[in-house]
Amino acid sequence: MRIKSSSSLFAFSLLLCSLPATADPAMDAEIAAEEANGGEIVVLGTRRARADQTISSDIVTETMSQSSRSIERDLLTAAGTYRLADALELVSGVSNQNNRGGVIDNFAIRGFLGTPDGGAEYYVDGFLANRGMAPPRDPATAERVELLKGPAGALFGDIDPAGRVNIVSKTPSFAPGATAILTYGSFNTRRAELDATGPLSATIAARIVVAAEDSDGWRNFVDLRRRTVSPSLTWQPSDAVRLTYLAEINHFDAPFDRGVPAIGGDANGAPQRTFYGEPADGVTRFRNERHQLTGLAGLGSGWTLNGGIAWRTGTLRGFSSDQSRLVGDRTLWRQRRSRDFSVDDLSARLEVSGRIGAHRPAIGIKGYRLDYGERWMRRNPTAAFPYAIDVYQPVYGGTPPVLLPFTNNDERRWSGTLYVQDMWDVTDRLTLSGGARLDAYNQRIRNNRTGTVGRTIDRPVTFRVGGRYQVTDAVAVHANWGENFVLNSGTDRAGQGFAPETGKGYELGVAGRWPGIDLAVTWFDIRKRGILTNDPLDANFLAPVGSLRSRGLEADASIRLAPHWQLVANYAWTHARTDDRNFATDRVLNVPAHSGTIFALGRFLDDGGRGISISAGAAYVGNRAGAVDASGLVLPDYVKVKAAAEYALSTQLTFRLEADNLLDARYAQSSYSPVWIYPGQPRTVRLSARFGI
Repeated sequence: MRIKSSSSLFAFSLLLCSLPATADPAMDAEIAAEEANGGEIVVLGTRRARADQTISSDIVTETMSQSSRSIERDLLTAAGTYRLADALELVSGVSNQNNRGGVIDNFAIRGFLGTPDGGAEYYVDGFLANRGMAPPRDPATAERVELLKGPAGALFGDIDPAGRVNIVSKTPSFAPGATAILTYGSFNTRRAELDATGPLSATIAARIVVAAEDSDGWRNFVDLRRRTVSPSLTWQPSDAVRLTYLAEINHFDAPFDRGVPAIGGDANGAPQRTFYGEPADGVTRFRNERHQLTGLAGLGSGWTLNGGIAWRTGTLRGFSSDQSRLVGDRTLWRQRRSRDFSVDDLSARLEVSGRIGAHRPAIGIKGYRLDYGERWMRRNPTAAFPYAIDVYQPVYGGTPPVLLPFTNNDERRWSGTLYVQDMWDVTDRLTLSGGARLDAYNQRIRNNRTGTVGRTIDRPVTFRVGGRYQVTDAVAVHANWGENFVLNSGTDRAGQGFAPETGKGYELGVAGRWPGIDLAVTWFDIRKRGILTNDPLDANFLAPVGSLRSRGLEADASIRLAPHWQLVANYAWTHARTDDRNFATDRVLNVPAHSGTIFALGRFLDDGGRGISISAGAAYVGNRAGAVDASGLVLPDYVKVKAAAEYALSTQLTFRLEADNLLDARYAQSSYSPVWIYPGQPRTVRLSARFGI
């Protein structure tokens, strides 16, 4: 089907509200039992709230995706996750990617990249949250982070052979509570958080999450200011009906920072704290706003209706002076740029699911309408006017060049999806699943400079199948295969749009679960076409990779050493290669062959909640390709250590001292080209006080 207007999308939510709902005690008991056991997905940490199936993975996904993990709120706090990348370190197979001047979250799963401009696709509450662009996520609003791996990690019908990240927001609780956290840390970082929830009546609960952070930044002139406000309301007139409205407003201000250049092929050769832009350019301002309504209704006889609608708007505006060329390992030519981006994204979904004997069928419809505007101006350096800066003794305040028009595109997409899936318990040990998805889309990109209009219209059908066999009560094996497609935004150096990204892949794995122990080992093999990366002929543009294949082995472990200790560990071997001869190397940008993390958490609390908690961890990242041009740049491997200690004077007052990069390792976190390398943050210490009621 094709969604032609926003009114059609909004009809989804009206339909959700208008259908009758009746209580289904049998189904409620079944869902509650499965959720109490955590489903089949491994929960890292402690799940303290019942999972809301309108904003998180469903029972079918959790059962069939044994390589997936859910990182819960308590572990997010214990691990000091101030960035999304911090959370993803706790799961195998994720690598940092170019963060576009420090204004986006970007990562690769199993060797597959997001676009260098927009970043990796990720979801918030089951809705794609960075279509077009979105600011870095603030950790205060997250209840948990789900990494749904492989073809079985489908989220409301969306399939990717590598995997999906879904951030589940904090929503209202009928149990009253409030928490305030004050933090002060290195580089004059000041942060405050407030989280309060409770009932407004017998059927309505509310929540408000507020966070504010200011920092001078560890790199010269690169300060940070961000604000997040997220109010939400839940209406639950009966056990069979629940509606939740959630809003999120984000302001993110920071100078656009391209990092440092490599010196003589050394990614760590330049001064790590030196800013090579112009302080007079000011900050780049991100403004983002999201509103969503989700709901679940019991239809009786084991069937439910699950749906939602989300609207997101945002802008990014600012100037920058970006390094363009290094001359003689000392003189850095710079390019002047301005950015003015806007996004308006409206999406909706509706799914009916239930149980028929040994089958769990589901059918869903979803769609979105996206308006995305890109306004760029730039001026390249020349020998006559290099707009240069010295790598070791920078002098700021040079006369900036006059900007010239560069990109002026308006993109509009309409997309409608119909999907069906089923999970079949063939026996008490064998479970099979399958799904099919029809996408009808219309993508239109207008180049306002030339008047050229590019249009892409298609109706691809994609499939996925999987199986799981319970060998013993503790050990299960699984196999999943799936395919996908993703629309690409933007235009190439010739002003033409890009074909969609397409992919196919499979995984084979074994998982073991014993009291206090969860282990999983998975082999995957995935191939995709049409992935965007920086153009090897002109790094100012994007270009598609002809074909990228990634295969590898992942191992994840979670061990609870009752009653005090929990250990989380992972390792990934990833062999990601391209076969496009337009690129000087077949290695994939920023994807290490070897990576792994180990994190230990010990809690020593008395019956009154008083006592000490300690944690420590280390992350290893192997060497990676730092560029796809002929430079052959390699980012060296590194080990990063963190540690923390908490002391709870009572359930109402806790103090926490933590250090990230405890050994002050010097490393390159990610890269886009030999002159755009983002250095890793040095040792960072934070002290916080948490007040609760």
